[in-house]
Amino acid sequence: MASSPQVESGTAGGCLLNGCITLSVLFLVIFTSAWIWVSSRPERDEAEARADLRATVEAHQRRLSRAAADGGPRDAEIARLFPAAKPADGLIDVRRHAESTTVVAELLGRGPSRTFVFVHETTVKGCYAFHLPSSDGGAPRVSVRQLLDKTCTARPPARTPTP
Repeated sequence: MASSPQVESGTAGGCLLNGCITLSVLFLVIFTSAWIWVSSRPERDEAEARADLRATVEAHQRRLSRAAADGGPRDAEIARLFPAAKPADGLIDVRRHAESTTVVAELLGRGPSRTFVFVHETTVKGCYAFHLPSSDGGAPRVSVRQLLDKTCTARPPARTPTP
């Protein structure tokens, strides 16, 4: 009976076959890992843009608190604090009720820019209301709440008042 030819370990054919399979599996693992990393990049970029938006909102809250510390901020001062940043409109509306003021603004968060084939930057917009209660001698505490995006898009941006 004829036995089938087998490749023994240690011969040139065994090393070639084992090395080829090892390299194929290694290539498949590297390719799959790279594919997962590249396909999850937009979610990571959006998360960074949302973190930047939160930081922007907090910075505007601090600036508005400082502006309101020496009395109610004037319209020109509010407009200077909330400039338009394409594609966000910036200042949308300023409402005054007795001594309190509510500022509605559309703010922008930027993610990292990518330059692979095309220049690409992830941006996130958000509509926020900043409420300054009447100050009773102390520094006013500005409260912030997020509004629906259609609140900012339903109204045209406020005109910048002349000082």
